[in-house]
Amino acid sequence: MTADWNYEPPVAHVFDDAIVPIYTTDADGWLTYYNRAAAELWGYHPEIGRTRWCGSWRIFTPAGSELPLDQCPMAIALKEGRPVRDVWAVLERPEGTLIPFMPYPTPIRAPSGVIIAGSNMLVALGSRPMRHSLELSGAVTVSTHSPDILRGAELDDLTGQLQSTLGAIADIEVAYQLDCERLDDWTGPSAEKERILMQLQTKRERKRTALMKRLNDLQERAVSLKPLSRQEPSTLH
Repeated sequence: MTADWNYEPPVAHVFDDAIVPIYTTDADGWLTYYNRAAAELWGYHPEIGRTRWCGSWRIFTPAGSELPLDQCPMAIALKEGRPVRDVWAVLERPEGTLIPFMPYPTPIRAPSGVIIAGSNMLVALGSRPMRHSLELSGAVTVSTHSPDILRGAELDDLTGQLQSTLGAIADIEVAYQLDCERLDDWTGPSAEKERILMQLQTKRERKRTALMKRLNDLQERAVSLKPLSRQEPSTLH
């Protein structure tokens, strides 16, 4: 059989087996392709043509703030027409795993100079320091004070921590509802949808369990730190 030297394999055949996560978009940022390594990094298979800017379920800045996907590095690269380099962020999988990474988004131009697509390579940074998942989700900062010295004014600080923990629990419920709504328009394989939903439920339960334990601990500390004047009067003999 005569070889066809003009044959060019589809992009999927070129990058499918690459160990580095790679994906492409059209000029408007809608996903047109991603390889297996990208799906493994993201923790699920986003829908082609219905997922925009990036396949990450969520992205956080290095400081721990959630970054809207339309402000992610790929979005900046396409909107501003320039490669984005020397930045890093933290992606969250549907089941809650947090992975710091460096992106390398690059606009692809036609000979006329018009942007026709975008490509991105993602490099996981396993050794990069990052915040704890509860901090990223908005939970309170753990106090370093010993219970033995928390009295008086310290009780007010403890009350603030209780309120913050309750707020974090509410935030988890809101995030879970938003995640479920995000799946309402899912048109991909139903098995993948069910898998993502189970991951979201597991993440929700794990975060709720950790925060409920913290809430109980804080409540117990609040009782033990209650000023004497607020306690039942002691009996004199």
